[in-house]
Amino acid sequence: MMQWLGLIGGLMVAFGFVPQIIRVVRTRSAHDLSPVMLVTIFIGGIFYTAYAFMVRDPVFITINLIATTNTLVLLLLKWRFR
Repeated sequence: MMQWLGLIGGLMVAFGFVPQIIRVVRTRSAHDLSPVMLVTIFIGGIFYTAYAFMVRDPVFITINLIATTNTLVLLLLKWRFR
């Protein structure tokens, strides 16, 4: 049960930025996104992903890779639609 809670919570966090990505692409505007927030979350995601690799947890690695990639996508969209 505990692993399912972690998996579900992790997937929700990992895909949490998807609605924002869709909105930015549709509106072609990322004006309201804070670049400081995105950079902070991205750097944190890199560290968290590195930690996941160190503890060799495949679920943790996957979730962090997805979340960090989604943050990178938002950063790139912020740059593209500035």
